[in-house]
Amino acid sequence: MKDALRFPPTDVTPIFDLFRGNFATELLAASVAHLHVFDVLNESPLSLDELQSRLALSERATQVLVTGLCAMQLLTRGLDGDIDLTPLARNHLVSSSPFSVGGYISLAAQSAGTLALVERLKSDRPEGAESEQGAAFIFREGSESAMDREDSARFLTLSLAGRAWNVAPRFADVLPAGQPGRVLNSHSGNGGRVLLDVAGGSGIYTMAVLQKYPTWKGIIFDRPEVLRIAAELAEETGVRDRLELHAGDMWSDPFPPADDILLSNVLHDWDRPQCARLVAKATSGLPEGGRLLIHDVLLNSDLTGPLEIALYSLALFSLTEGRAYSLEEYRGWIAGADLKYVECIPTAAHGHLILSEKA
Repeated sequence: MKDALRFPPTDVTPIFDLFRGNFATELLAASVAHLHVFDVLNESPLSLDELQSRLALSERATQVLVTGLCAMQLLTRGLDGDIDLTPLARNHLVSSSPFSVGGYISLAAQSAGTLALVERLKSDRPEGAESEQGAAFIFREGSESAMDREDSARFLTLSLAGRAWNVAPRFADVLPAGQPGRVLNSHSGNGGRVLLDVAGGSGIYTMAVLQKYPTWKGIIFDRPEVLRIAAELAEETGVRDRLELHAGDMWSDPFPPADDILLSNVLHDWDRPQCARLVAKATSGLPEGGRLLIHDVLLNSDLTGPLEIALYSLALFSLTEGRAYSLEEYRGWIAGADLKYVECIPTAAHGHLILSEKA
């Protein structure tokens, strides 16, 4: 049996940060050679809306671009919200500067990664959205998804499981038990809770929680092909008898009753309106005392970094319809769903557990 609660002997975070480092090169080359961001801002500081208009990009694309360049110390956001160049960018990335290295940066302008990022920024659509195969990491009703095909669903789910094995032990370790749940105890009275893992993928986060709390039960809610992998892993971790596999579409199908609903690395796949919608849907079915557990990475409050999360946000932008968000953005959706924010607890690999409760 695989022990999901065994903590890794070393911290995997630096490997993830190195893996996403290509986005720094590609964003810099795209900004210099294709979008001419630094020449535009050399004329005068601009608001986000004004810069969005000048670059002919969407709000989401402009936001991830500005966040990334701020995290690289090339742009600043003033107290009034205006975006301006740093001295480093003004001296070395404005084409008219005698010390410009724009030509050197442009050596990467025609690389496959740079061209792909430029296409994503201009189209505001994830990789694969235009193909018959569909985008890999998201599902929309009426569109093809890689998660609906056996081979690609297995590959993608097990690929993401590598991160989960490293992070889930810490997630389970910091998750408070809370009060005895209502859903399970209305039937068994055993003092446990029911945890619903929406778009749970491999289900490893829930499996780690079930190993920690032997009176709890879990439900993994996902696409049928994904649940095949979750079933195999549930056997490996010894929690199959306490785990229900529920196939469905999180946008259109009702959620099974639960005391706690987990959205782990889910909201970052979607744009702001969809995030608010999903938080509201999850909240509507919670009983009094039920909890919403959001597990994700966090940008800082002014969306200027840190660099590691800004680059991850670019990866999310390229592969999904979302980006990384700040705690303030998550708290806005929580408040909009009439939930009480409780606390934010760091987990591992830049993750945070954002805990809220239904009064």
